[in-house]
Amino acid sequence: MIYIIIPPIIIVGILGWVLRPRKSMIKSSKIAILTIAIPHFVVAVVAVVFQLLHSTASRTGVSDISNICFEVGLGLVGVAILSTVVFAIKHKGEIAKGIGFGICIAVIVSIVELYLLEWLGGV
Repeated sequence: MIYIIIPPIIIVGILGWVLRPRKSMIKSSKIAILTIAIPHFVVAVVAVVFQLLHSTASRTGVSDISNICFEVGLGLVGVAILSTVVFAIKHKGEIAKGIGFGICIAVIVSIVELYLLEWLGGV
C-alpha cells in the first residue's frame, strides 16, 4: 500500500512547491488557501474520529460514516478544482494560485486520511 501512496505525494509536493505562497501574496490568496484547507481538514478529523469509535467497538473494516466523510472530502477537492478554473478564466491569478496551493494541502490530508482509515480499519 505504501508504494501506491508515494507517487501522488511526490506529485503533490512538486505542485505545492510551484504554487507555494510568496511574501508578496495578497490577502485574498491567503484566505483562499484557508478556505480550501480548513474544511477539508475538519472533514478528515471527523472521519478519523468515527473510525476510532468504530474500531473501539471491536469491529473490523472501515466505517460507513468514515467512508462518506472521505468522499465528501474528495468532493470538496473537486469543487475547489472547478473554482480554480473559474478564477483562472476570470484572470484572478493570485486567487487561483492560492486555491491551487490549498488543493495541494487538501490532497496531502486526503492521502494521510486514507492511510489512517485503512490502518485503523485493519485492512
